Amino acid sequence: MTGLDKRHGLAVTPSKPLIPLLRRISTPCRSQRYCKISSKEEPKHYAGKLAWNARNKTHMPLLATGPTAINCAIKAVAIARRYLEEDHLELLCQPAFRDRNMGASLALYLSSIEAVDVAKNLPPQVQMVELTVSKNSKPQVVAGAIAARARENSGVTVAGIGAEAVCKACIATCHARLYLEENGLDLRAIPVFEEVDKDSGDGTTHRMTALKLQILIESVS
Repeated sequence: MTGLDKRHGLAVTPSKPLIPLLRRISTPCRSQRYCKISSKEEPKHYAGKLAWNARNKTHMPLLATGPTAINCAIKAVAIARRYLEEDHLELLCQPAFRDRNMGASLALYLSSIEAVDVAKNLPPQVQMVELTVSKNSKPQVVAGAIAARARENSGVTVAGIGAEAVCKACIATCHARLYLEENGLDLRAIPVFEEVDKDSGDGTTHRMTALKLQILIESVS
């Protein structure tokens, strides 16, 4: 049976849960401090500090404005994840709009949990749907697709190459979180680097690094 989500114009097909929902994670906020991401800094400038904070459960929100800074913030989280592999910790992020304009000014709220707990909530690769975002993508459309998968409790990743595409992917995740409020669901993302072959348009391909957001579904009800 297929229902129509009139608010977003999406066909939603109810199905049995494919993966267990991630339990609600409390994100410690022990102070009003935050980390403002500069578009002029390299991601590694922030990654070490993020990993240190994760080990000590003293996360600070990351504030970023504009595609370059948002891309830097997401890359910093992805690099910090690598630093945490020996600690068997996973670093998750929740992007959120900073104002009512819902533009490219975001806060990334971080949390860390045992890597084994995250692995239990990731579906098999064959069940994952990958949404590719470009600099020309409409975030609301991508968000609708993310929300539809979340309502079905199905796996989804959002991939982008380049600062503008990564920014659009983050904005889409912000919108999807808002869409899912009435369903008692929320989302967290795991930023992952992946090498991909991209068509050059002349019959050849070249290797590029994509940034993917693996989406985890969280029950808040």
